[in-house]
Amino acid sequence: MDPKLLKILKQELDVRNEDIYKISGPLDLTFLMKLYGMDGMDAYRQKPYQPQPVPGMNETEDIFTQIRKGDILLHHPYMTFEPVVQFVKQAAVDPDVLAIKQTLYRVSGNSPIVRALAQAAENGKQVSVLVELKARFDEENNINWAKMLEKAGCHVIYGLLGLKTHSKITLVVRREEDGIRRYVHLGTGNYNDSTAKQYTDCGIMTCSEPIGEDATAVFNMLSGYSEPKHWNRLVLAPLWMRDRFLYLIRREMQHAKNGLPARIIAKMNSLCDKEIIAALYEASAAGGAD
Repeated sequence: MDPKLLKILKQELDVRNEDIYKISGPLDLTFLMKLYGMDGMDAYRQKPYQPQPVPGMNETEDIFTQIRKGDILLHHPYMTFEPVVQFVKQAAVDPDVLAIKQTLYRVSGNSPIVRALAQAAENGKQVSVLVELKARFDEENNINWAKMLEKAGCHVIYGLLGLKTHSKITLVVRREEDGIRRYVHLGTGNYNDSTAKQYTDCGIMTCSEPIGEDATAVFNMLSGYSEPKHWNRLVLAPLWMRDRFLYLIRREMQHAKNGLPARIIAKMNSLCDKEIIAALYEASAAGGAD
């Protein structure tokens, strides 16, 4: 660092010499992502991984027919994210689709999903979108998307006061021969077709009626209409998720103590909840955790 710049920072931030740490090399290594994305030098790059097709899915049947045959599990980035994009795209142009409701946390710069939502509204479908304005570093981008969706005729919800809406849910309401059917996509990752090629996430596409009812209840809560008296399958944070995890951990711990098969397999970004950590330690001491 230039000594003059360092002097200014020391004065303005009131930093002492003993609080300054010098490292040999760049401080912010994220610049390497931009360097890697530059044109040229292809011979020095690893060949990009091509996500594989989702087993059991095909391109001849529409997405709703395939979901009706059975729940579809998605595992990104190993499996392609394209079925999720097609789910929204087909819903936008399907004359039997009455409504699309979706939560958006982070999307790509030129998102096909956002464009499909706007098209659906222009096609006369009821479209409700929750755009989370507390998506760190993406606040401005999300505001721009929200304005565009509003212009297209979508009902945009700007999150709940005091809470960050981090759930990833898409609900499609469709009119069929035997009545109204609800199709749902639930995922652990954002509706971002770019980062879905990098980050490891799971998703499920289903037309299960209990899950459809729960998804409807979630959007009713987010839009401020009502809260259901009971839930079928979904567990929401911060209301009940911790209690549910604690119950499951203690159940396996009790199984272990009783000599029954017991196992806990957990996948997460980070773990910082003290009560959950303590419960996992206790379960491990009982022989019930890997």
